[in-house]
Amino acid sequence: MAEALSPFVYWGQKTDQIFLKIDLRDVENEVVKLTDSGLSFNAEGFGVRGQNYYGIDIEFYHPVDPEESKYRVMGRCIEFQIKKSGDGEIWPRLTYNKVKLPWLKIDFDKVAYEDSESEKEEQENSEQADYMKQLEKELLSDRDLEPFPDVKTCYLFVYNLMQFIGFTYIFTALAYNCFKDINYAFSNTLEISGTQIMFVQVAAVLEIVHPLLGWVKSSPIPAFMQVMGRNFVLFIVVGQEPRLHEHSLLLILFMVWSGIEIVRYPFYILSLFGKKNDLITWCRYTAWIPLYPLGFLTEALIVVLAIPFYEDTEKFSVFLPNACNFSFYFPWFLKTYLGIFIPAGYYLIGTMYRQRQKALKSIKLFRTKRD
Repeated sequence: MAEALSPFVYWGQKTDQIFLKIDLRDVENEVVKLTDSGLSFNAEGFGVRGQNYYGIDIEFYHPVDPEESKYRVMGRCIEFQIKKSGDGEIWPRLTYNKVKLPWLKIDFDKVAYEDSESEKEEQENSEQADYMKQLEKELLSDRDLEPFPDVKTCYLFVYNLMQFIGFTYIFTALAYNCFKDINYAFSNTLEISGTQIMFVQVAAVLEIVHPLLGWVKSSPIPAFMQVMGRNFVLFIVVGQEPRLHEHSLLLILFMVWSGIEIVRYPFYILSLFGKKNDLITWCRYTAWIPLYPLGFLTEALIVVLAIPFYEDTEKFSVFLPNACNFSFYFPWFLKTYLGIFIPAGYYLIGTMYRQRQKALKSIKLFRTKRD
């Protein structure tokens, strides 16, 4: 399992209790371990880094009573009410070690102090209150600030933004030319957007690298199948056969590819910063339903059209005899390639279907209220 990220945690206290609020929405598969000395929490949910695996491990300043403590999972957070052990007192901090954790913040709604009957207790509470106020003052400037994104997040933001701009340009240029002169658009698709589609598809190879490096939480297999399949059709099948350059199927193919991406990349950009938009989420996990089958069908038809052309030119084919004693007939390879469309398409559609089932649970329109 990937290393857990740290969600924001807000804490407050009374003389007899500790209050914790973990800023994590739509929690699933939570694992909670509360002992007299600390708290360990791990779960899947939507937090500061989007949909991800999160966890915390806290060693308390003083012992607590797990039996008298409780927690509840709510739609937008997880709340803990933890009973202190021994005589009630105000803790100067939550953790045993005096360290400043960037994800740990004060819950200003839960900072409270109980009155005491004796002057000694009143004096002690006043001193502790002054200490807490000083601590609050130090952290006040950070109360509503998000941590500055790291280099990896900045890179992924730039990459996703550039891909979004590229595919948006392709879709807009093709749609404009269709509106202006549909016959011209069908026969000049490569002239209108060929350079741009090649650029974004070369850049898309990085989407195979990102999960391999652990920079995004996804499997590299679907990315490899989709990116390399597109690039094979674009750069090899179409790119090396001029008789396909003006075929009308290219317009449909490029419109389908860009239509998928112009809703996918905004979703990724929002997720990088822990943001979420129900409409964008719904579009990202719904647009593929008509577009994936149409894209697979269009790619397959282009390959079918290419087979007789490559039989005629014998390009990429190798015949015996030769120095390597090796033969390769490219039209047969294309026919074999067509054979993998059904299992590959089934795998990709199945993957998207499972992701859609999980993602739509977090959209208010598609889920019931959780107690």
